Amino acid sequence: MHRIIIVGGGAGGLELMTKLADTFNKSKDISLLLIDKNLTHIWKPLLHEVASSTLNLNDNEVNYIMHSYEHKYDYIQGSLVDIDKNKKNISVEISSTFDENNKKIEELSYDTLILALGSRSNDFNTPGVKENCYFLDTKAEAENIYKYIYSTYLDIRNKFIDLSQVYNVAIVGAGATGVELITELVHLKKNLAETYFKETQKLSIQFTLIDASDRILSALSEEISNEAEKVLSQMGIQILKKHRVAKVDSENIYFSDGSKIPADLKIWTAGIKAPDVIEKLEGFEKDNIGRLKVYATLQTYSDPNIFALGDCAHCQLDSKKPPLGARAQVASQQAEFLAQALEYRLKDKSLPLFKFSDKGSIISLSQDNAIGEVFSNLNIYGTFARKAYEALYRIHQININGVKNTYRLSQKDSINKSLLKKIF
Repeated sequence: MHRIIIVGGGAGGLELMTKLADTFNKSKDISLLLIDKNLTHIWKPLLHEVASSTLNLNDNEVNYIMHSYEHKYDYIQGSLVDIDKNKKNISVEISSTFDENNKKIEELSYDTLILALGSRSNDFNTPGVKENCYFLDTKAEAENIYKYIYSTYLDIRNKFIDLSQVYNVAIVGAGATGVELITELVHLKKNLAETYFKETQKLSIQFTLIDASDRILSALSEEISNEAEKVLSQMGIQILKKHRVAKVDSENIYFSDGSKIPADLKIWTAGIKAPDVIEKLEGFEKDNIGRLKVYATLQTYSDPNIFALGDCAHCQLDSKKPPLGARAQVASQQAEFLAQALEYRLKDKSLPLFKFSDKGSIISLSQDNAIGEVFSNLNIYGTFARKAYEALYRIHQININGVKNTYRLSQKDSINKSLLKKIF
């Protein structure tokens, strides 16, 4: 029996497992196992909506136990510790549900191992960042931001915060995550001031977006970047470009030019690097941020039996171009590719080569607005762009839940139903 283990149930890992399970669920010669440290899956691009509490987690989380039962594969809640390439096994740490201190290590053998462990924020070893900033890499971190925000508003209501002073919110990193998060927080403040926390109408909150580059959303075109900056400025967001953070403490953010700004809430969304477990793996070729180098087959340089996809993989398809970025569509396309490539592998055929088709990027600017560029040269704005943004999420849901379940879930939220039907 050929055993395929996928470590990581994010966008790429869960989509791949779903495709493999639906393909091989009647085969007695294939064993499928998914390992993830969490019990549930949430699409990472939506974490900014978890942080602002605008996303209904009950309707958007996928429980791995239920999903594995429905699609007929095995699931273990655990964390990768190490890989023994010679013995073709992995060490997985499993914790007791009721006592996190009660742990055990299990050794699991594989024939094909696929690493889909995503990425985490890169603090670039900047002093004070880990101690004083929130991050937005996981659902737990998003919920910590949410709890902090609502606790702050409660303190305002209970008059523990002086309404005559300016409250400062600073986000470091003006990529997609930083832009989406700060616009979400501005709208959250407005909505809460009109409903549950009317006391905040008297509080002046300064929202600041900080980046070391010369423009926000630097991965997108200059036209989109400029348009997004215009929208953010209209929302009252202060944008600090060409500001490299030198250090952070409990009260301020300090810059390399010697200047500083006060910050009560500090969130770090700048840069990515491989997860700790990938960085610690020995005997693998990696790039300068710890990602596993892979060929166009998505096999690692170090072992043809080990594949990597998504954010944790350094996949450079053209020597004249940079490696593929940490984007959900990269992980999704790689999952679709690997589902087919593994069929070739199981039949001892030569593996095909992955080709990436860039569909463009769309950035949410809160619940009713977005901006983006699609099909290489088409810019989209406003409500239409927001609906297109929601459609991308629906495609992910279709890939892991199927069409019928996705349509049922969509009835509970705001996506345009005619657009959803067109997607189907």
